Amino acid sequence: MNGMDVRPPWTAVLADGEHTLLLFAVVAAALALLATLVRIRFASGEVQGEYRTASLTANAVVAIALASYVLVLVSLIIGYDRVGGGWRPNEWASFGWAFRYADWAITVPLLVLELIAVSVMVSAERQMRIRAAGMALAFTMILLGFVGGFVVEDGRSFTALAVFGGLSALCFLGLAILIVRTALFTLPRLAPHARPAYRASVVLLLVVWFVYPIVYGLQGTTSGGGWAVTGAVALSVADVIAKVGFGSLVHRTAVLRSRADEEASPTTERRPRQPEADRLWVEDGSRYTEDRELFRD
Repeated sequence: MNGMDVRPPWTAVLADGEHTLLLFAVVAAALALLATLVRIRFASGEVQGEYRTASLTANAVVAIALASYVLVLVSLIIGYDRVGGGWRPNEWASFGWAFRYADWAITVPLLVLELIAVSVMVSAERQMRIRAAGMALAFTMILLGFVGGFVVEDGRSFTALAVFGGLSALCFLGLAILIVRTALFTLPRLAPHARPAYRASVVLLLVVWFVYPIVYGLQGTTSGGGWAVTGAVALSVADVIAKVGFGSLVHRTAVLRSRADEEASPTTERRPRQPEADRLWVEDGSRYTEDRELFRD
């Protein structure tokens, strides 16, 4: 395969069903992000102190992702011309993929920031170093993928895909090691009831991140409308899981850590809470008291 053998997904002609499925996936993802943005806005008051960074960051991640999906949707609407029984891409079609990279360049580092915000660190200085290293690795990973898959020869160079994809994979490996080491240090030091949500958030994030390099790699080995739609739908699903699912688990961890800190300090004023189905808190007049069984080591 020479340097011009790659046919990027935004150059593929789509059948009616493929075009409709692509629009459906993007609109569904945008609506899921909108619903999550509303939920986070009203749930942010459950988190206090240092953990508010995670809640505020989650809000920013979902807002940025929603804005990018609106732009992707516009690109899909104006980027394809009806020709015969299909849809032929024009000069605007590539923006439906370019806007995804712009989204990831900002939101992936912020996802790392979310996780670090609810993790346990030896000191504030170490937290700053890990946060800076993780965000830098995340941004560089996305930038290298964008250059190889989109910029060099308009994404048509297999050599660029392979070289920049390999460099991006090294950043991913470094980022995964950093996250796993942080999680292994954090888990034994969390209150028992906060561990499942934190553990699930780490596993979910690392697993869903594998979708992106798989789609990236397929760009250099396959082509056609079916592949273009499959890749785009997979990325939409992965985005929703990474932003909505991961964000919900991190928010849960932040809430539980906030409540544990309140109980650990008798001088801290407790916030009003609604009774929850998991029965972490039980009503006692005008305040809520701790269910001791759930906090027992």
